[in-house]
Amino acid sequence: MNWKRIGAWCGVIAGVQFVIITFTIMLFYPEGYSFLENSFSSLGLSVTRGIPTPQNWFMFATATTLAGGLSIPFWLSLRTAFTETTPLKALSWIGTILGVVAGPLLAGVGIFAGDVYPAQHGFSTIYFFLLFSSAIIIYSIAILLNKDYENVYALIGIIVAIICYTHVLVPGFGNAAMQKLAVYALVLYSAFQGYKLLKIF
Repeated sequence: MNWKRIGAWCGVIAGVQFVIITFTIMLFYPEGYSFLENSFSSLGLSVTRGIPTPQNWFMFATATTLAGGLSIPFWLSLRTAFTETTPLKALSWIGTILGVVAGPLLAGVGIFAGDVYPAQHGFSTIYFFLLFSSAIIIYSIAILLNKDYENVYALIGIIVAIICYTHVLVPGFGNAAMQKLAVYALVLYSAFQGYKLLKIF
């Protein structure tokens, strides 16, 4: 298996493992987890409703760190599908740089528990969404300019980016339900793009 296919698989695995680990935390959340009212960040608190939950913090940090780390080879692999022209090369490099920088920020979302490091947690969360979404927009433009790449992937990307931008930038949309929509949209985007890359490579 060449490194490009490994990168494609990383895009799929990143989201799948995040969903599995966070769902596991939800199942054992103290006094029950409300899917629409509790945020993802609440899964990684060191203390939850007065109960020490270092295991939740560790598991959530593991999920975000794995997702952030696996996203890096995914972006590097995606870049190689856009090398036909100078504009495509430029766009793919910009998109990849934004995506790669977003990786450590995603790790920071879990490493910096919201109740212990609120400033760092908030910074990591906001800028992860902004950079990852910007990378998606850049690649959506590249897809539209690439005659060999189906435009449906650009459409999916634009929709996902709009959802994420709305969540972090528009007042009233920073709630837990909108966060779930944004996060799962990113998971699906990575899975769809990873699947597409597997067909290419």
